Amino acid sequence: MGILSALMGLARGIDRFSHGLGILTGLITLLMIGVGLFNVIGRFVDRYAGTALSSNSLLEAQWYLFSAVFLIGGAYVLSRDEHVRVDLLYTRLTQRGRAWINLLGTLLFLLPFCVLMLNVSWPWFLLSYRGNEGSPDPGGLLRWPVKLLVPLGFVLLLIAGVGMALKALGVLSGHHRYEEHDEVQAALADVELSDEERRALDELELARVEALRRDPPAGGN
Repeated sequence: MGILSALMGLARGIDRFSHGLGILTGLITLLMIGVGLFNVIGRFVDRYAGTALSSNSLLEAQWYLFSAVFLIGGAYVLSRDEHVRVDLLYTRLTQRGRAWINLLGTLLFLLPFCVLMLNVSWPWFLLSYRGNEGSPDPGGLLRWPVKLLVPLGFVLLLIAGVGMALKALGVLSGHHRYEEHDEVQAALADVELSDEERRALDELELARVEALRRDPPAGGN
């Protein structure tokens, strides 16, 4: 019992860390948009005023930031369970069924893939760093910082994967429960409905609850 509680505490700590990554990713996104906007305006002004506001370094900085958004933000998306799934049956499963998929998928595929990519990308980064690799374009940036983002991104994804596996163990042991993502209800919350429409929806919801009470789904969750 104490070990499971400690593991759930670790999972919550990983979620808080991933939440911080989400905030950082948002800030990087804003900076990327700002740099991109400046590049567009700068190139327009350069064309007609003969100035040199835009440069290769700013253009490369824009795609460096774009890379950071995905490589750093991926861990946050995974921790929020908002990543793209190709399993059409996942949302129809019980809590335990989803937990088994998450646990086995993480242990058998996600974590080994992260380790593999770290083994490939770290020497690739070191080669660039030791050679002080720079851009082939005049005025460009160093290349090794953006290459460092690749192993860093997979380290963060691995940490988020550990948190995902721990939460799956928590569901299987009864110490955690997945949040239900009802996209239909979320969409309806932003729609103005008439009284008749709301009554009809309430009646449908009552009928659904009554049907579940009479014939509960297998698994009890």
